[in-house]
Amino acid sequence: MLMRFDPFAELDRVTRQVLGNTRPSFVPVDAYRLGDRFYLHVDLPGVDNESIDVTVDNNTLTVSAERKFADIEGASWLVNERPQGTFTRQFYLGEGLDPDQIEAGYDHGVLTISIPVAEQAKPRRISVGMADRALAS
Repeated sequence: MLMRFDPFAELDRVTRQVLGNTRPSFVPVDAYRLGDRFYLHVDLPGVDNESIDVTVDNNTLTVSAERKFADIEGASWLVNERPQGTFTRQFYLGEGLDPDQIEAGYDHGVLTISIPVAEQAKPRRISVGMADRALAS
C-alpha cells in the first residue's frame, strides 16, 4: 500500500492562513493502483527535468524539484502567484511494494512514478490436493 507522508502539511496550511499566503506550497499528486503496479502522477509544471530528484530511503519515497524564474531587473510586478523554489513530497511505501524496481518519467510537466507490487505480496493460487496426501508429514 502507498501512503502519503507529510507531517508538516497542517502547520503549512495554518501558516499560510495567518500570513495571508494563498499560493500552494505543496505539489498536487494523483495515486492509484492498476494491476500489479501503483502509479503516482506528480504535477511539476515549469520544472526543468534536471532539477527533479526521486529517492527511496527506508521505505520512504521522496520527490523533490526546483522551479525558478529569471529575475527580471526593473520589473514592477502586478501579479506574482506562480510558486517557485524547491518543492518536496514524501510517501511511505508499504511492505508489499518493491522499491528496487521503481521507474520514473517526466513528460509535459507531469512526473509519473511506477511502483511494482512485490512478488511475495501478489495473490497466488494454492493447489488443493487429496487430504491424506496434503496433510501427511
